[in-house]
Amino acid sequence: MELRHLRYFTAVAKALSFRVAAEELNLSTPALSKQIRDLESELGVRLLDRDTTRVELTRAGAVFLEEASAILLHASAAVQRARDAAQGNRGRLAIGNIGPVAANHLAASMGKFCSRHPGVEIDLIDMDVPSQVAALSRKEIDIGFIPANALQSLPSTLESVLAFSTPLCAVLGADNRLATRDTVSLVELAKERLLCISVGRQSLHRAYIRGVMEGRGLKAHRLVDVKGFESLLAMIAGGQGVSLLAGRSGLTRVDNLIVRPLKETGPDLEVAICAIWRTGKDSILAHRFIETFRETARASAKNKGRPARFAA
Repeated sequence: MELRHLRYFTAVAKALSFRVAAEELNLSTPALSKQIRDLESELGVRLLDRDTTRVELTRAGAVFLEEASAILLHASAAVQRARDAAQGNRGRLAIGNIGPVAANHLAASMGKFCSRHPGVEIDLIDMDVPSQVAALSRKEIDIGFIPANALQSLPSTLESVLAFSTPLCAVLGADNRLATRDTVSLVELAKERLLCISVGRQSLHRAYIRGVMEGRGLKAHRLVDVKGFESLLAMIAGGQGVSLLAGRSGLTRVDNLIVRPLKETGPDLEVAICAIWRTGKDSILAHRFIETFRETARASAKNKGRPARFAA
């Protein structure tokens, strides 16, 4: 039994006329009659009583009409949902997030995106860079946000674009000697115990901090790896060290944590965040969200009086 059999039967059952139904279906009356007989034979029940002058539903036919109509309605809805998904108007969008760096932009972007695409559900998942890359490859997420210095290790199956840039800031415990300063210099930070987020055997954060310091002719007194972002914040708040992080507005919500702008300025002290996604035609939702994200980030930078730095 195929969907066409259900369409043929419901057309006859509603018209109670093979001739009228055949015209609607663009079939000949004998061909339609044969299709109904084949359906009845497969079901093993008589659905219609008919003679040369009339057509009537049997009791079984009335029950089958109700079920067949529901199936056809559901099939039609499934087709429409599939088309909507193909056009980027429906579906699920899973996004990997690296923490406070993108958190504020993401919150505003999700609201704007969902108002434009109410048929799309969003899942936001906190993940480190290696986990995002692996999850994208396994199609567990659709978009990731990672620092630009991690791009060189991306597989060729992923695409990327600069989403926004944000300044580095000094992150201190409330009791740290530098916490009362309005700005904190890299020279002063280099003398502190600098905590770095470490994942597995690699630490992009450590490499980044070391590169910033060396680029300014400085040498960090001590770099210490910490397993995970939340642990890093807890260590800083507990007076176990300081760090250089991006995403100032997202960090200020942590108790006993002080965030200060750096005394120095320059492009080397701006953290570029890139959006990454899988290549291919199934990325329409990812593209639309990234555009919304970048639009939101531009507006935020403009409102704060900072120049927005984006890829074309």
